[in-house]
Amino acid sequence: MSSKTHISVKNLNVNYGEQKILNNISLDIPDKKITAIIGPSGCGKTTLLKSFNRLLDLQEGIRVEGQVFVDGEDIYHPKTEITHLRKRMGLLSQRPQVLPMSIYDNVVYGLRVHGAKDKKILDGAVERYLKEANLWSEVKDRLHASAVKLSIGQQQRLCLARGLAVEPEIILGDEPTSALDPLSAELIEQRFLELKDKYTIVLVTHILRQAKRLADYVVFLYLGDLIEHGPAEQVLNNPKYLKTQNYVSGKFIEEPAIEKEIVLKKLNSSEAQKQIKQALEKLKVGQAMRVVVDDEKSVRQITQFLEADGHKILELKRLNLVDWDIIVQKSEGIYAI
Repeated sequence: MSSKTHISVKNLNVNYGEQKILNNISLDIPDKKITAIIGPSGCGKTTLLKSFNRLLDLQEGIRVEGQVFVDGEDIYHPKTEITHLRKRMGLLSQRPQVLPMSIYDNVVYGLRVHGAKDKKILDGAVERYLKEANLWSEVKDRLHASAVKLSIGQQQRLCLARGLAVEPEIILGDEPTSALDPLSAELIEQRFLELKDKYTIVLVTHILRQAKRLADYVVFLYLGDLIEHGPAEQVLNNPKYLKTQNYVSGKFIEEPAIEKEIVLKKLNSSEAQKQIKQALEKLKVGQAMRVVVDDEKSVRQITQFLEADGHKILELKRLNLVDWDIIVQKSEGIYAI
């Protein structure tokens, strides 16, 4: 896994009116890898994806708080030039959005918008990017035919070519194969695998098999919360937290029953651990407790000592800019009664 980060999300909150869509999301998207954002319908996957190129700006009633950095640039800073930002990112939607013009004109549309006029340059770009999208051999003899006459799978690859032609750094895909037949979907997947050496690719998918085939890194969202993220092998095959375990195994996701809750604020780690141990002594094996902590360093120390004592961390998430939520299940151990 590359250590370089391409997109960094810090305490991102998104509200639609009074409804919270994303809650305190913080994560790093690795450079030149395929990242899959997974989770049930309505969990915030597409909202997170659209926060990366500020397409959320186009929706009325949306309020965004927090920061998203692309190559270290805060894209929500008031001085950020949005057109330049979106040029750095190609977007594939669920259904292909071809323009009502020829195949040729679709590919060069973005180039012309940015001032390219030389026919030799445009001709070369059409061939190059149709080849990169694995479409050239199918359309090279009808470049000036209408794009809307292509099959839906060909249209999606044409949209990929159009996006690549403006030379983005990042490819965003919002369930880009969900409307395609299996063969067309496979062609798109193959292109993603071949293109990841050049581009950072971020895909929203509801198909776990697709995430397993493609992803180097996985982000799991549930009801607007970031539950787990990490290398695909870890998250998909050996997830750490209960909700992720249930999701990837096809089980019903439910909130764990909380028997006790303690709030630890302005305490050092040793004081917090002492109170947690005392609370655990009052629980039966298998019961769960919520611990709210207001220090990120303490969170790491607390989870480490709980796991060292054999207890199971069911969930760990950020509640707000300060507080963290730890849900621990008591197991057989030195505190069992």
